[in-house]
Amino acid sequence: MIDGDRSPTIAPPERTPNTLVKRIMTEIHLSDYLEQDAIELDLKGDTKQKVLTEMVGLLGVEAESRNIALELVMSRESLGSTGIGKGIAIPHLRSTIFPRIMLAYGRSSEGVAFGSIDKKPARHFFLVASPPIDPSNLYHPILAKIVQLVKESKNRKKLDSIDTKAGLLNLIDELAG
Repeated sequence: MIDGDRSPTIAPPERTPNTLVKRIMTEIHLSDYLEQDAIELDLKGDTKQKVLTEMVGLLGVEAESRNIALELVMSRESLGSTGIGKGIAIPHLRSTIFPRIMLAYGRSSEGVAFGSIDKKPARHFFLVASPPIDPSNLYHPILAKIVQLVKESKNRKKLDSIDTKAGLLNLIDELAG
């Protein structure tokens, strides 16, 4: 306020929180965090624990670290399922095991009971692993980007039909733009 002027101070448009969030969301490319080796288009697990074991295994960490990561992701699941419905689960964990944010993707043709909010089996799994302190501060925006990607029915159908790892990476870039 200047000399009794009661008009509110408004930040320049490029600095408003919504504009910053939109900019961050458009600059995130999920494929930057997802390696081909961290993709499995035919998960074998038929239980939540078996699927999570497979998913953690896709991250390429050593056996001891893999066991710790599995324990952490199962602990997170015990707080409430990360099955968000419509055949999608986004399990996530933070640990010093991970030097940077990493993603893994898995697809189950049969679907797996995952305690999803709609009570339907999950078929598409996006595992997000991050260090406890993420200097890039992208942990939550990446989770949001995944949700944005899978909320459209047509996008989930495209995920169903993809048949190669490279094709999946290209599709994710195309859909999540």
